[in-house]
Amino acid sequence: MPRVDIVYSYAGADGVLVDAAVADGARGIVSAGFAPGNPTPQQRTAFERAAKSGVVSVQCCRAASGRVAPRRHLREIGIVAGEDLSPQKARILLMLALSTTADIGAIQTAFRAY
Repeated sequence: MPRVDIVYSYAGADGVLVDAAVADGARGIVSAGFAPGNPTPQQRTAFERAAKSGVVSVQCCRAASGRVAPRRHLREIGIVAGEDLSPQKARILLMLALSTTADIGAIQTAFRAY
């Protein structure tokens, strides 16, 4: 299966872990952001860099429940909305999706199905 890492947000988190995952060959990264699914500003910049380099990123919420719906600003920077999936479940779905495609639209469709 393709390598997919999870990066959790916390107060003061920078983009180092996102950059490290990309440098170490991750094909996908799941962002476990603050409710309602937002990373820190530095992490957001790192996720944008990752998306531009071809690494598929999925935005989820680290809270026990909460939906990250597809939003225009996510689409514009090439990040998939994780919908209602926990970061752990999103990682598994992203691994499965990346085993057949790297197309962001197709991957977003897979996430909408759940």
